[in-house]
Amino acid sequence: MTTTTIGIVGARGHTGSELIRLIANHPAFELAFVSSRELDGQPVREHNAAYAGELRYENLSPEAVAAKSADAIVLALPNGKAAEYVAAIDAAKANPVIVDLSADYRFDEGWYYGLPELTRGKYAGQKRISNPG
Repeated sequence: MTTTTIGIVGARGHTGSELIRLIANHPAFELAFVSSRELDGQPVREHNAAYAGELRYENLSPEAVAAKSADAIVLALPNGKAAEYVAAIDAAKANPVIVDLSADYRFDEGWYYGLPELTRGKYAGQKRISNPG
């Protein structure tokens, strides 16, 4: 089975914490990095019982996120904060799947937007996904 690596930006909040739990319990997913300003340097396992690895939270700038190696990056950020990360990833010519959980790209024609439960067949192969939240 191939493992998909996932990085989370904004990992301290409720959504980020739940994503850590889901990824930690999924046999085909592996956390590549987790970014949080407030928890910088602290072990993820001390804040999320589902994760037992050695990964630590990092305070990552947009450019540092773009330099990380991950198959997918989830932006679990407040509205208005995703653009600088997307710009840095694009400038670095990185090509991960980006999932934006804010409202920033919901109506951008270059991004896929929809509920997977209702539009599953339309998003296969998309690299920029705006989740309805």
